[in-house]
Amino acid sequence: MRITPNHESQLRQRGYVLVPGFLTADDLAAARANFLRYAPTAEELAATPERYSAFLEDAQNLQTEFPFAGEALNHISTHPEIITFVERLLGTPEVLLSQAAIWAKYAGTGDFEQGLHLDYEGNTLVVPREDGDFRQVNFILYYSDVTPEMGPTFVVSQEQTRDLPIWPPFRTRKKNPELYKQEKPVLAQAGDLLIFGMRTLHRASAIAATSGARFSHHLVYRAASHAFAGYHQWSRFGERPEMKAFLEKATPRQREVVGFPPPGHRYWNEQTVSAVGARYQGMDMTPYRSALQADR
Repeated sequence: MRITPNHESQLRQRGYVLVPGFLTADDLAAARANFLRYAPTAEELAATPERYSAFLEDAQNLQTEFPFAGEALNHISTHPEIITFVERLLGTPEVLLSQAAIWAKYAGTGDFEQGLHLDYEGNTLVVPREDGDFRQVNFILYYSDVTPEMGPTFVVSQEQTRDLPIWPPFRTRKKNPELYKQEKPVLAQAGDLLIFGMRTLHRASAIAATSGARFSHHLVYRAASHAFAGYHQWSRFGERPEMKAFLEKATPRQREVVGFPPPGHRYWNEQTVSAVGARYQGMDMTPYRSALQADR
């Protein structure tokens, strides 16, 4: 168990926790290699800026969303350990991945400074509750070391903010100087995992280093039962070859957290098992066919 009960206790108490060394060395290497299909290294960008002009023109928004080309980032987006932890925290096995994106930032290319804020406006039509299956869980995986000079995420413990109103979700330094005195930087090593809640004030900070790249992977999970929450319905990407490749290679559980019906679901009958198998010819339909036969 990489996310331990102690980590969960800290998350409940403070609203955030850093899990050191969440990714194995092999997972980290595969993820970084996959990441570089979308973004150059800092050295490549410096050596050939003309090739990567978009990275300089829109430096604050270099994000790419799931599904990804390649296997590593898709697998980590639906990592079994993350799914198990979310199930445990929310108290339900019916959980969904609602957001997944990688983010590249480069020293000397833009202003990454943010004000303290809550992330919920784009993730729910109401306001967050941090109990039971109403929770939404934010994750940031780091694929490069985050030093004080490489734009660490700053967080404020919910021990200091629990009684503050949820609305508005943004807190400026001018109007809320006391909150900025309580914030702490999340200094991380590549492979570490930050977990935080929708009611946790946090912000990105400026990159003070003169060179280097900061690679991160951002996820949000939620319960499947609440339609008023959630950022994405992944079926909108159903025509993309990256989604087809992911679904064909994923486990049934990994498919389920992006909205695919699990084995034994009442959606499945002889016709749908056959037709889905024709749509995804590389998918092993045995679990779905076996569950259908068992129901009989």
